[in-house]
Parts: sequence; structure tokens; C-alpha cells
Amino acid sequence: MLFMKKKQEFCIKENFEIGIWDVNLKTSTIFWDTNTKEIFEVPESFIPDFKNTSGFINRKNLIHLKKLIQKAAENKVPIHGKFQITTATKVIKYIECICQVDLVDNKPSRVYGTFKDVSLDEERTIAMESAAEKFSSVFSSANDAIIIIDTNTGYITDCNNRTYELTGYNDTELIGFHNSILFPLDKRTEIQFYLKNKIKLNTYFVKETAVKTKDDNIVPVQVASGKKFVIDNQSYLVCFFRNMTKKKQIEENLSLLSLVASETTDSIIITNSEGKAIWANQAYMKLTGSTLEEIIGQQPNYLSFEADTNCETLKKITQAITDKKETKVIFQHYNKQKEKYWLELNITPVFDNDGNCNKFIGIGRDVTAAKEKEIELKHILEVTNQQNDKLLNFAHIVSHNIRSHTSNLLMVLDVIENTNNSVEKLDFIDMFKEGTEKLSETIENLNEVITIQKNINIQKTPINLKSEIEKIITPFKNKINIIDTIPTDLNLNVIPAYLDNILQNLLTNVVKYQSPKRNPVLEINHEFQEDFHIISFKDNGLGINIEKNKHKLFGMYKTFHGNEDAKGIGLFIVKNQIEAMKGKIEVESQEGLGSNFKLYFNEK
Repeated sequence: MLFMKKKQEFCIKENFEIGIWDVNLKTSTIFWDTNTKEIFEVPESFIPDFKNTSGFINRKNLIHLKKLIQKAAENKVPIHGKFQITTATKVIKYIECICQVDLVDNKPSRVYGTFKDVSLDEERTIAMESAAEKFSSVFSSANDAIIIIDTNTGYITDCNNRTYELTGYNDTELIGFHNSILFPLDKRTEIQFYLKNKIKLNTYFVKETAVKTKDDNIVPVQVASGKKFVIDNQSYLVCFFRNMTKKKQIEENLSLLSLVASETTDSIIITNSEGKAIWANQAYMKLTGSTLEEIIGQQPNYLSFEADTNCETLKKITQAITDKKETKVIFQHYNKQKEKYWLELNITPVFDNDGNCNKFIGIGRDVTAAKEKEIELKHILEVTNQQNDKLLNFAHIVSHNIRSHTSNLLMVLDVIENTNNSVEKLDFIDMFKEGTEKLSETIENLNEVITIQKNINIQKTPINLKSEIEKIITPFKNKINIIDTIPTDLNLNVIPAYLDNILQNLLTNVVKYQSPKRNPVLEINHEFQEDFHIISFKDNGLGINIEKNKHKLFGMYKTFHGNEDAKGIGLFIVKNQIEAMKGKIEVESQEGLGSNFKLYFNEK
């Protein structure tokens, strides 16, 4: 009998890993088999007693064990229970216990039973309960509508509150009904085929479709599902429905905005936070002459324009990008073919939800026509102001000179009328004649100035400068040593009569104001600078005190050397004529050493 008992214990240990324990209340001894000792993680040599075993079970579980034993004694049948222990190595385990009580004279004499380590099962149960709790929480509070479908029948077995909000149905109208109730007629066949296929393959899926609400409204949704799960031999599928109405509206709005941005005549380019292009519209490509492949990943070419001509603009753009601020600039730009145009550019930073700048939008507009009109109007205003100044100056000159001549003539006439001496009358008549000639000359000079001012828009004609100079200097060759370095192929766009008069005046002045200390020499040279052909006339004559005479250098009737034949009209006429041809005149001079007159001929 003992052999059979030991053999039975061995089989239990080997097959079920169940520990056997026995408490003899008469002798106060405790027996633990090998499995029980392994469960409590004590050595084989461990001898249990009431004192050293109570430490494995905390007070709460000890009370539970005592109640279990008491219940077994009262019912006289084996009682099942579960409690927690702390092993000798401080490992927490869950123990399943079955115990029986032997009674002698209705008093407990022996308590015995089995222990089984159910920690793994308990941990799984706890994990499942936790997962179920989490799923329940997610299920009830999720932003998406969730339904659970019986994969065999396609019936809805459960759904969350979001499902009712999305569809307008209540639980009694959905649970127990086929899932096809959720879809419009034209979508049902497609979605049922899709669902069956995915259930068969047992794969994850995401699909966009539509839901039909109780009120017959069609709502765009995205349906997603995981794999099947099985409970009590029945498989289910969890499906998530996300309302895509707002997303569709946003996509539609973005599509419209993209269409507008693509087709607008304003050039648009979008860069990342580092200033490298990620998108550009057709207008930008047309404006710059670049393809999309040449643009993407590169800095917009308005960041690489010639810094010497747009230094301040480049500085302003760079600073705005660094500071992540909006800016607006207008500057002259070049396309891929090096053609100039004026660009109005607005740069706007784009910030994410965290306040970080992640993009820049540059909107540019070709304002060449407006800018050229503005420049033209500005030029016209400048010319008008200059003309007004000249007219004011001219009015003073006319008033002064004619008044002076008429006063002289009136004075002579008064003398003639009041004298009876015939000889004196004849002398004063000669004076009167001389005065009228000077008046006539003054009027002629003033008329010439008026003619120049009226003819500022005369069409210019190409003239070979070398040939023109050679014709004019012929009479002066025996009076001046002329050194001419003008290129033979140099043609200037000028008003021929004005060019002739300018050259005549300058050559005449060289002869008229030559130094008595040296032979007169004139150097005529050419250079090209910033759209101007510059012709210089450098002599070694008397020169002019520039500092002293700067304010009256090109004034009317201004002279500097006291020559009797000097009228002070030549340089005034020269200045007006070259300015009428959109050019200018400058002079460098030092008294006693000579002068260098520079004529700037505008080729535009």
C-alpha cells in the first residue's frame, strides 16, 4: 500500500508537477514532498514546521488558507482555493490549493492536500484582463467608430458609441444585423467581396469607402482592420471606421488651392526651412526660364543675383529668412537667358503647430512694365524739374539782358531827341545801331537756347565720330597740335547739328584760351563706361579755377579770362545740346595748366 502511494506521488510529480503536503495536528509535524519544496524554492533538506513555513504566506493569504481549511472541516469534502506566496528566494508565486481535513471524534486531526504553481496561468489571466480592460477603454472612448463582426455570418456583435454617432443608428438597430446595413447599395457588393477576401487571407487591411447613415446621408470613411481573433472557437473581426469628411474637404480645398497656385500668373515657389526649393508653379518656371528638375532641391535663383547691383536687396532677403519674418522687395533680376526684368517678391514664413518655421513661400510678380513706366515718369519729372529750373534761369537772363539793351537804347534815343548838335546826333545814332545789333544778337542766342529745349526728342542718327572730327579740325591744324586717338569704327547716336556745334565750340575755345607760354596741344581720346561713350578734349591752355568758378562754369554769359571777344554763351549752348541728347558734360581743370572736357554720349 505504501509502495502504491509512493508510486502515485511519483506519477503526480512527473506528470502534473503537483506538490503534496500533510499536516499532522496530533504530532504537530508537517510533511512537504519534493514538488512542494521546489514550488517554495527550498532545498531538499528543508524540514518544514509551523514557524518557518508561516513566513512564505503573508497575513492576508494565511487567513484565507485558514478559512479554506475551516470550510473543508465543516463540509467534510475537499475544498479548492488560490493564494499568493513569497518563496525562499523572494519570488512571488500564485498557488492553487486543494485540501482535505480528517476528523477524529469530530475534531481535526490531520490536514492534507496538494499545491500547484499556477503563476504562469495567473500572469496570463492578469495580462488578458489588463488587455481586455485596455481594449474596453479604447473601444468605448476611441475617436473612430469600431464594430466587431462575426466572420462566419457577417453579423455585427458589438460596436462603440462613435458608431452610433457616425451612422445615426442605436445599438438595437445595429447589433445582430448584417454589416452590409452600413454601406450604400452601390458599395455593398465591392466591400463584401473585399471583406471576405481579407478574412480568408487573415491579413490587415485599410480601404476607403463610404457609409450610409440612418438618414440616408453618405459619409466618406476609411475602414481598417486587424487579423481575426478567436473566442470559444468562434472567430471575430474588429473593424475601425474613420470619418473622412473633413479630410476630403481639406484635400478638395488643397486641390483647388494647388490648381490656383499652379495656374496663377504670379510666380510661386515653396522652400524648406533651409531655403531649398520643394515646389514651384508654372509661372515661376516661365519667369526664370528653368525646369522643375533644375529648381527642386536648389535655392531660388533670386538668392544668387549680382550682389553688386542688388546688395541691399540680398541683405534684406537674407535677414528676413534668418529672422523667419515676412518681407517684400522689388529688384532687377535675370532669367536663365540673362534677360533683365523687374521682380516684386513677397517672402512669407510658414510655421508648424509647435511654432517652428518649416517652409517659406515666395510669391513673385514681373513688374517690369510698371517699373519702367515708373522710371520713365521719374525721368520725365527730373527733366521737367530741370526744364523748369532752366526756364526760370532763362527768364532771369531774358529779363536782365533785354532790359539792359532796351535801357541803353532808350537812353541813346533820349539823348538824340534832346540835342541839337548834328554831329552828336550822328555819333549817338551809331551807338543806337550798335545797341540794336547787340539786342538782335542776344535775341538770336536766346532763340537758339529755346530751340534746343524744344528739340529734346529729335531722332538721333549714327555718325562716325572719327570722320566728323577730321572734317572739323582741318581749319585748326595750323593753329593747334591735335593728337586724335578716336577709333575709326566708332559710331555715335547723336543729333548731327548738335555734335558739329559742340566740337566747333570746344576747338574754338582751345585756340581762344591757349597759353602764351607754350604751343597749344589738344588730345582727343575715347573710353566706354556704363553705357556711355566718353570723349575727352584735354588741352594745355590757360585753365580755369574750378573752385572759384564752379557755380557759373556753364552759365549763360559767364566768362573767365576777360577776353574782349568772349560772349559766355558757348559752353552754355554745349551743355544744353549734350543734355538734350541724354548725355552730360564734365570738366577737370587747373588754372595755368589746362582743361579736360569730358563729353558723355548716351547710347540708349
